Amino acid sequence: MFNRRYRAYLVHLKGSRRLLVLALLAGVCFAASSALGIPFLIGKVLPAVFGSEAQRAAPLVAFPPWLGWSPLYLPKGNEVAFAVAFLPAVFCVRGLSEFSANYLLNLAGLRVVESVRRAVFARLQRLHLGFFAKLPTGDLLQRVINDANSVRTVLVDVSNDLLIQPLTLFFALGYVTWICLSKPDGYWFLGCLLVVPAAVFLVRSIGTAIQRRARAGLASASDLNGIAVENLQSAREVRAYGLQDRECARFDAASREGLRIQAKLVRYEKALSPLLEISAAIGIALAIGVGAGIGFRFEELLALIAAFYLAYGPLKRIGYVSNRLSMAEPGLDRLTEILEAPIEVDDAPGARALGRVRGEIALDQLTFAYGAEPILSEVTLRIPAGQSVALVGPSGAGKSTFVNLVPRFFDPRSGSIRVDGHDLRSVQQADLRANIALVSQEPVLFDETIAENIRLGRPGATEAEVRAAAQLAGALEFIEAQPQGFATRVGERGSRLSGGQRQRISIARAFLKDAPILILDEATSALDTDTERSIQHSLAQLMKGRTTLIVAHRFSTIRDVDRVLVFEGGRIVADGPREEVYRTNELFRRLWDNQAQGIS
Repeated sequence: MFNRRYRAYLVHLKGSRRLLVLALLAGVCFAASSALGIPFLIGKVLPAVFGSEAQRAAPLVAFPPWLGWSPLYLPKGNEVAFAVAFLPAVFCVRGLSEFSANYLLNLAGLRVVESVRRAVFARLQRLHLGFFAKLPTGDLLQRVINDANSVRTVLVDVSNDLLIQPLTLFFALGYVTWICLSKPDGYWFLGCLLVVPAAVFLVRSIGTAIQRRARAGLASASDLNGIAVENLQSAREVRAYGLQDRECARFDAASREGLRIQAKLVRYEKALSPLLEISAAIGIALAIGVGAGIGFRFEELLALIAAFYLAYGPLKRIGYVSNRLSMAEPGLDRLTEILEAPIEVDDAPGARALGRVRGEIALDQLTFAYGAEPILSEVTLRIPAGQSVALVGPSGAGKSTFVNLVPRFFDPRSGSIRVDGHDLRSVQQADLRANIALVSQEPVLFDETIAENIRLGRPGATEAEVRAAAQLAGALEFIEAQPQGFATRVGERGSRLSGGQRQRISIARAFLKDAPILILDEATSALDTDTERSIQHSLAQLMKGRTTLIVAHRFSTIRDVDRVLVFEGGRIVADGPREEVYRTNELFRRLWDNQAQGIS
């Protein structure tokens, strides 16, 4: 049962082993009391109290002679009291063991789900950025939050049933076999047990159908989740373009499709129990006929029928377990896609620590591609420490790819990138990125306080250092005007602040980090002209003494850079001071003039 797919998740049981052992022991008690208690009461205890003289004189349990054990009898003088107390005692043991098993299992299950979610989330933090382009946010959210329950189903709920229910079945069938073999022609009664393999075949065929529909159900749930996440992240655009009815129609269609799939899943899942009941009834009917034909006494036949019927309880449960496994497998497959996804950008064995660098960047015959077509082709370049460089060119020319390679978000297909002479693949990523500050077009703020968002640049910074960084970024005035100052929460993705305020906090974060390499990825393109002008001074302060890479479509941000690189078709077609590139490169001249005319 635990093939390679399941074994990968056994590590998550590490903190729950003691709970599982105790739960399994309680389950064994439950199985024994369920499968043996009632048949033993009907077939042995009650006849020994209320039966004929010969039955009252017979032992409750007789052992084979070779064991040398004495038979067990009812306590003399207390036969009725024993019979009266037997049934409550059986159900007391049964109830306590069932409660213990279920409670301990659920506690272990919660721990397992929590462990799996943490492992999946931690794995996502290590995967390269290209992985997130393959799967929508809603789908990833579905896997982290909901699909983790599949592991609980397999490792905890199912594992327990796969031990307890076969044991219950074993005890019940063992009782039937013990009684039958003590009778001449009792093997005919045992032939009625052939219904069991037929029921197992039924369970397996229904499980296959459930698995197909469970896989489709998870895909449908991911689609529905994706539509909801996309809508909630675009609330302003939805209202601006009057898309409410369209969004409701999309959600309704996905919801109806999910309902259709779930209805089929429930149909197969709930059909199993009545089908097994019918199989049990056929088996018991055959057992009654056979038992009457071979001379079983009434109490013996009644006890056998009770044991036979009790054997179908575990069989039904095993069928339920099969269904749960079938429903869990697609979720495990989806989790495995994350947990076994290759970490394409990882520290090499023996990667060296990297202290504070000066900031020199060198590319040697670098080629990079997301797919088959290269985005950058054989780029060779050297940027001295402290130089400010603008990256310009049409969309898709390779500018953003270039700056994504410097912090090693991706690795080149061939060639190398070096910082202060160190190949990026030979140093620790954390050390490399500690030397780089990033200010992007859409600054990412977390739903925490302003101070905590600035302190992301250097988590150990003091309040005075955070305040100084905010002042350098020109953010101190608006921060102090907030209701709680630096302790004001900014909302999801900084929704309680304006675009300019969010950008100033992002710049303050970069000031606080004080990294020797600075990347400005269209840092002001989302701002209006007045706000952009007010932030330019802060950016100019931030760039001083740092190697700065500026990706810019608005050339107002690159008037004072030391150097311009013009990208076209994945290659650098011009390189030099802005005035020189303007004179010598037609593409840059056209882009610059078009913007100048638009501004005027």
